[in-house]
Amino acid sequence: NERGDHWTTIEEPLYPSNHKDAFGGKAILVDCLTLWLTNFFMEMGAFNEPDGDKDAKASNDDEKLSTASEQALSKVKAEFDKMITQWNATFIFVTNEIGSGLHAETAASRKFVDAQGWLNQHVSSKADMVIHMVAGVPNIIKSFPAERRNPLKAPSSQDLVEREMLDKFLSARGLTMDDKGYFMVKLDHSKGVIRVTYHSCIKNDKGEICDVHGNKISCCSGKSPDPMEIFEARTAKEMTVKIFERWEHAKELVTVGHAAYIGREVQKAEQCLFAGKFYQQD
Repeated sequence: NERGDHWTTIEEPLYPSNHKDAFGGKAILVDCLTLWLTNFFMEMGAFNEPDGDKDAKASNDDEKLSTASEQALSKVKAEFDKMITQWNATFIFVTNEIGSGLHAETAASRKFVDAQGWLNQHVSSKADMVIHMVAGVPNIIKSFPAERRNPLKAPSSQDLVEREMLDKFLSARGLTMDDKGYFMVKLDHSKGVIRVTYHSCIKNDKGEICDVHGNKISCCSGKSPDPMEIFEARTAKEMTVKIFERWEHAKELVTVGHAAYIGREVQKAEQCLFAGKFYQQD
């Protein structure tokens, strides 16, 4: 399974918003809008469900077909709008551009192609970003909106020099090392990630470095002990979520001061990563 164990599959033909409790704090991949619209076409009677080996059939009544297709489009748009009101989830929708090919042969197919186009437009109008994939190549149709507010006053060159001196002064202040452990922050530019390792200072009765459960931590090639935990993230926010919200030992091992320090360092590391610059941990 290429998706891994962290994926959860939910099969919902019509009303995915019914599963909103499972969406909180997650990225939701909806695949796909074309099948979703098809389900509503069948629900409204524009298409009949396949019967055994027989293919699905469309209504022969033009008026019924027109009404059913309009109802299907209206309902799927309403369900989409309801779904995306959930503030604590990120939605990714996959769809098909079926209006770029040959002209559909039947009235039902033409109704569906039109409805798909209107649905795509509706979704795109609400989306922060729209990407058109052609032969595996992404074409950006719509990007995140640019900052529209007037630019704020930035510090002068003299201000920046003074603040750099302040930071150097604060970096030289006396600190008491945390007797439980410490963090090391590095960048892996080849992978495009921030890497943070936690090194335990906890010792057992024999004076050996161990983890919170008292298990001895092995040494790497006779050097310092291996890290107790390794974290990798693409952004500073992702890193702090992994350490302080998802790591089971965060509360017992990380002090408030240590958390503030890591927040500063990974933010600085992110800036260096994005700019392609060298990063030095403070």
